[in-house]
Amino acid sequence: MTCVIILSSIHRVMKAEKLLKGRGLKVDLIPVPREISSDCGVALELPSEMGEEALRLMDESRITIHECYRRNGATFEKGMEKRQTCA
Repeated sequence: MTCVIILSSIHRVMKAEKLLKGRGLKVDLIPVPREISSDCGVALELPSEMGEEALRLMDESRITIHECYRRNGATFEKGMEKRQTCA
């Protein structure tokens, strides 16, 4: 299971990726899955066990999270509020 985090702009995605990778978290940039949104864009994907730490770091750095999802294969479940884990 993975955590997919949607941010409101590519600028925020890049800033979050730099922050999380700088802290040693394994994070990938992926196209926003069609199951989530028809909009073109980029999302962050990381192992679910790193979700809580990623959200905490982003909150501390004032990077606003638009949405968070749990991904299990091709199934997406909308996650909790930004301060809670999406794991």
